[in-house]
Amino acid sequence: MIERVLRLYPAAYRRAHGGEIAATYREMTAGEPLGSRLREGASLAAHAMRMRTGLVSAARASKVLAPAYPFALAGAAAVCGLHLLRWYAGLVISPTPLWVQLRVDLSGAWGALLVSSLIGFAGAASALAGRWRAGVPCTVVGLLSFAMAAVVSGPAFGDPVVTPAALVLTAAVVLACPPDRRVESMAAGRAGMAGAVIALVVVPRAAVDAHVVPWVSTDYGCWPLLVLAAAGVALTWRSGSRGGLELGAMVLASPPLLAHAYTTAWGEPSAVTGLAAILAAAVVVAALAGHLRRPERTLP
Repeated sequence: MIERVLRLYPAAYRRAHGGEIAATYREMTAGEPLGSRLREGASLAAHAMRMRTGLVSAARASKVLAPAYPFALAGAAAVCGLHLLRWYAGLVISPTPLWVQLRVDLSGAWGALLVSSLIGFAGAASALAGRWRAGVPCTVVGLLSFAMAAVVSGPAFGDPVVTPAALVLTAAVVLACPPDRRVESMAAGRAGMAGAVIALVVVPRAAVDAHVVPWVSTDYGCWPLLVLAAAGVALTWRSGSRGGLELGAMVLASPPLLAHAYTTAWGEPSAVTGLAAILAAAVVVAALAGHLRRPERTLP
């Protein structure tokens, strides 16, 4: 397997370091189970693709990928959690016997949706907890299997074009972030903020579905985007920057939530206008927050 993985590296890099990479791989995986060998091979393949695309740690794009990484995981977990919540709410309110519902739901397309959502949610949560070696592959597998199910099943899984494109893009953002940048992003305390995004997206939705707040019937997909926008503003305020880096990170993290909002608010012009206003306002507020947070320059 290692020989096939080495072909993914640029030719010059492969000639210079291929033997060392192969020897290290064989030493690390000697006597290990198949799962460990596949995981190490996948890690090398991801590194090779980052080398080919120029997304190494020192690249300028990696400076945006580092803050985007935890929030892309949060967006993936939030969307997967919303789908699981939607299924559970339907399970609870349906008069059909539980065992009949489970037999139907866990087979065919809905079974693929539930399994994909569960894998994606668990993988993203694991990666945010620091176990990115297992969490990142699980997240990517969950997102890609969800995307394939959306293409095949159509409206039941969201838009058959927008939803898969958003999930594939999110998987690419998670994979493209170099490992050392992932560690750097977690050390900067962004994992806690990303976890808060997941909670603030899923818990209110659960309250609405449980009719704890009976005066709210739906949010048209606005709430998750509002939470992400608020996280961008908070990140800008804490860093004291101009907001450009944080805005780029939130844009990279937003596709799954935008896809959810798109499919939820379709046919409602007022809701779509509201989403655009939220995102525009977040840009302005983030810029103001960064300006106010920066210390004033003193004159010589």
